[in-house]
Amino acid sequence: MTNYLAVLGAMLSLFATACHASQDAAKPAPAKPAAAAPSTAAPVAAAAPAATALPRYTQNAAKSSLKFTFEQAGAAATGTFRKFTTVLVYDEKNLAASSLKVRVDIASIDTQEPERDSMLKDADLFNVAKYPAATFTASSLAKPADGTLEAVGKLTIRDVTREVRLPLTLKPTPEGFELSGKFTLKRLDYGVGQGELKATDSVGNDVKVEYAVSLVRSRG
Repeated sequence: MTNYLAVLGAMLSLFATACHASQDAAKPAPAKPAAAAPSTAAPVAAAAPAATALPRYTQNAAKSSLKFTFEQAGAAATGTFRKFTTVLVYDEKNLAASSLKVRVDIASIDTQEPERDSMLKDADLFNVAKYPAATFTASSLAKPADGTLEAVGKLTIRDVTREVRLPLTLKPTPEGFELSGKFTLKRLDYGVGQGELKATDSVGNDVKVEYAVSLVRSRG
């Protein structure tokens, strides 16, 4: 009897142990903490440094001249424009970003003959009442193969615009530069000469322009 009870107790003990193990196995394993997702945000790029402004030079009117020469009745005649403005933005190491702007007040024309000045301002020539200014604008400078300096831009007279290669010589001065040069244009290309004045027997077609401009570097 005693052996029977001992065997029965052992069997009950084994059965209880098996049930406990089965219950533990049925329990879900504790969840592992999720790993932090890698950041997908792009790093903030450093701000690009601001472009340095090129030096700017403006005209000293008291030391500047804009002259022209043409042929009238077989003789050379000369004149000047008393009022004009020039702005040069220039860096010899960055010609592509350099620029030149010129504005000429046509009414300031002076040939030392008031009657001829009036004729030049009339509708058949410069037509100052309708076209008071001539302008030249170049958004870059260039050096041709010969090593000279040019401003390649647009010249507008009487609302007619043509491309012009303006030769420049820049001579350093204590204040900035002395800009000088000369070129020849054809007045009829810009409509300066209407009606009878289109004829070139009394007034020649070629006009030689010469400039010497004192430029002072702007501050600030």
